Amino acid sequence: MTLPTDQPIHRVAMLSVHGCPLMMPGVRSAGGMNVYLRKISQLLAERGVCVDVFTRNHHAGGPELLELGPNARVVHLSAGEPELSKEEVVPYLADYTDHLRRFVAEEGTAYDLVHSHYWLSGDVGAGIAKEWGVPHLVSYHTIAAQKQRAGGEPESPVRLEAEARMAAAADRVFASTVGEAEDIGALFGLPPERLHVVHGGVDTELFRPRDRAEARRATGIAEHERVVLFVGRLEPFKGPDILVRALAEMRDASDVRLVLVGGSEEERSAGWLEDIAADLGVGSRVRWQPAIPQADLPDFYASADVCAVPSFHESFGLAALEAMACGTPVVAADVGALPSLVRDGETGRLVPSHDPRAFAAALEELLDDPEHASRMGAAARAWASGFTWDRSVDETLDGYRSVLSAGSERPLVAPCV
Repeated sequence: MTLPTDQPIHRVAMLSVHGCPLMMPGVRSAGGMNVYLRKISQLLAERGVCVDVFTRNHHAGGPELLELGPNARVVHLSAGEPELSKEEVVPYLADYTDHLRRFVAEEGTAYDLVHSHYWLSGDVGAGIAKEWGVPHLVSYHTIAAQKQRAGGEPESPVRLEAEARMAAAADRVFASTVGEAEDIGALFGLPPERLHVVHGGVDTELFRPRDRAEARRATGIAEHERVVLFVGRLEPFKGPDILVRALAEMRDASDVRLVLVGGSEEERSAGWLEDIAADLGVGSRVRWQPAIPQADLPDFYASADVCAVPSFHESFGLAALEAMACGTPVVAADVGALPSLVRDGETGRLVPSHDPRAFAAALEELLDDPEHASRMGAAARAWASGFTWDRSVDETLDGYRSVLSAGSERPLVAPCV
């Protein structure tokens, strides 16, 4: 039995092979996509749409099924050893698909659509959506061609080809900014009607201005220090080494502290940065804090005089938005989506190159003038307040409805209970 397309959306299958919404951002390959999946799934469920996020099991012997909240679940599927890298997962995608089919068949569940996230999920999602007779939507989150163009390491032909297939097979491609949508259209030859923008969001209740003295007591940062904060994965493409080198370029940085939040002790994520800092003679002024839960991040943002985002490309830039929501100005590279978040001269500074000296100058502008930085922080909070997760889920539902309305019929899907 099928229903006309004007029926409500009841159930969505989200496929995210490598990105579990329960993983802590900043560890291994987890980042903004994981936060996005968790928030969007929870909010869709609050709107009456049941969501199942199918991801690869990343803990040996871990539970298969976990709740994100009422009517939102994470389903862990076996597909190779938990510690595999992204490329190493490819041979196990058939196992992931088989376990997905089996889980859905045993539950007897039907879905209105399939939404695949990141390139590893694209082929699986296209095949499953075709089997189920439902639309297939994709979100890239990052695109290999964009990363390579921005100076990243060469990506494998496997990924490049998979991303091209995603575009060709998808009923709709989601992008996080208008600029990214235009870029995707140009890269893959897609017309505007097959693209849809869903802006990222920030939890403005969690990420909000708070007393700096209290925040510094909580984070162990000295009151007299001027603090530059970096939050994210400690990998070269994110540019944390640029900030270490910028610290060494500053005219008077004796009281400047660079705080790096991300990575893990197990992987010794900051070792390469500590080596650079030692060689440049600034090791005593660099502090590494391994990745922490999102609930603990606001104290670090509030402790900082400025948050720096020196990435070579950002599809969205969640750390920049979180800092702004906390009233902390941002100095960011003028790349990707960051210009849509950071208003140069108003909420922070955009740096047109990745030269450490250019970053040093931009950071010094804010560090040397606290009143100027405070005005920018207030403007940053006001601007960030428009990037709500409610808007993100509204735009997500608009994209879903536009695809479903273009079809003739769809399967009978039971509503959430």
